[in-house]
Amino acid sequence: MKKCASLAVFVVAGLPAFAETWAGNLVDAVCMTSDEGRDFSRAGCAATSATHLFAIELSDSKMLSLDAAGNEKAANAVKNIRKTNPRAIVTGSLEGLMVRVETIEIQ
Repeated sequence: MKKCASLAVFVVAGLPAFAETWAGNLVDAVCMTSDEGRDFSRAGCAATSATHLFAIELSDSKMLSLDAAGNEKAANAVKNIRKTNPRAIVTGSLEGLMVRVETIEIQ
């Protein structure tokens, strides 16, 4: 019985977390929550090399913030781009409205 219980814990703990993927505009999360972000075009809130807190704005206008590791990955990704409105593909797991980022790719 003890072996069976140990096996059950191992199997449940060993289940992989399935990653999801989101595509959208990479934005400055602070700007998006300010009055400036309420502008319909939201162009003023595009992520730049000066952005510290990132979010991804989906096509349905839903916004998902990135976790600390995701913010670091996004900052490194946008450091050398010249695009004015970067689009991104983010892979990770969703916790509420925050993505635990595994990968981020700027397009």
